[in-house]
Amino acid sequence: MQHHSTTRIILIDDHRHAHEMVSLALANAEDIVLVAHGSNGAEAVQLCEEYQPDLILLDVMMPVLGGVETAQIIRQRFPTIKILVLSSFQDDESIHAMLRSGADGYVLKGALSADLANTIRAVQTGNQVFSPQVTEVLRHTPPSGTPTPKTFSLTEREIEVLRLMAEGSSNNEIAAALFISASTVKFHIANILHKMNVQTRAEAIVLAAKNALI
Repeated sequence: MQHHSTTRIILIDDHRHAHEMVSLALANAEDIVLVAHGSNGAEAVQLCEEYQPDLILLDVMMPVLGGVETAQIIRQRFPTIKILVLSSFQDDESIHAMLRSGADGYVLKGALSADLANTIRAVQTGNQVFSPQVTEVLRHTPPSGTPTPKTFSLTEREIEVLRLMAEGSSNNEIAAALFISASTVKFHIANILHKMNVQTRAEAIVLAAKNALI
């Protein structure tokens, strides 16, 4: 295994058990270093300032400053820090709220184990990662107020690209799967974001799932 760079992460959770679990899950991952721990959103912002980590593992329900507000502040102040949500429950509203706030992934604590290191690596390389249960929620949340799902005038090719994005494929993997160049993939993704009127890949995936496009 060759690891050229180390991913520095901080963990924000108000349960000691979560810190033990994450430390254990990452014990053998030589390319991931847990540089700091915090227990609420205010500490999260402070630690991001202090450590400038690559990624933050963030709980949703926290005292002082909740996950949604924290994610919004971090996204605004530290746009390069990846945000991976770690939650013990999956209610639709908190999943959508966190993704609207700019989270790059959403995993359930119950699913935490050997997969955590790979999840962090995937998010770090620019993919969106959701626990299977979270994907189910996204897929089955009916669009609010609109009985007919929208297609956003997406072409069949754009929907193919979206589906691969939702599966966590990187641009290069999408290019390989569809036999097109990486720059064409970027072009398609830019069009998708524009047509769906969203800023991030994660939002596009959520919206596509809500409208049963993926």
